[in-house]
Amino acid sequence: MARVKGPLFSMEASGAYGGALVFAQRMGKPVVRKLVTPSNPNAASQETSRNRVRVFGAIQRFLNQTALVASGQTDTDKTRIGAVCPSGQRWNSYIVDQGVGSGGVNYTAAVAAWDLLDGTAQGAWDTAAGALTPAINTVKQTEAGGGEITPMEAGKVWFIAQYTLYLMGLAPVPGATPPTYS
Repeated sequence: MARVKGPLFSMEASGAYGGALVFAQRMGKPVVRKLVTPSNPNAASQETSRNRVRVFGAIQRFLNQTALVASGQTDTDKTRIGAVCPSGQRWNSYIVDQGVGSGGVNYTAAVAAWDLLDGTAQGAWDTAAGALTPAINTVKQTEAGGGEITPMEAGKVWFIAQYTLYLMGLAPVPGATPPTYS
């Protein structure tokens, strides 16, 4: 995105111009970008991306609202993520970037690791997710065409959160036993 100073010979501009450009503020700085009209497709790949965003939205809500600290840690996960986040990037975009990965590779790996757990272990993660404050709930999921499918289990969302912390070097690789938070 281009950064601009004094766009259109003014001190500030916002909105669309000539059906081709959009002026706005991003993180307090004026920017200009090409006007894009979304087509809102309900293709399988688009719904997969939306599902990932919903999962990380739930993770971010939890991290934003909790004061819980992982066993052996002195700071919340949000504080710890902020400490390893690259300069100029916000913690919440960094966790999505790390958790999803290029082309969804990290997210797919987290789901594959979850699928290797047996039913007892998955149940333990569901119980742990419900015991958090605030509790992590199931997350809506959709399929091609936009129809709703079975929501993602709370334990799976919590597992993906812990897997993402592992990818950032902030937690051990998650296994059959969920971590303890207090």
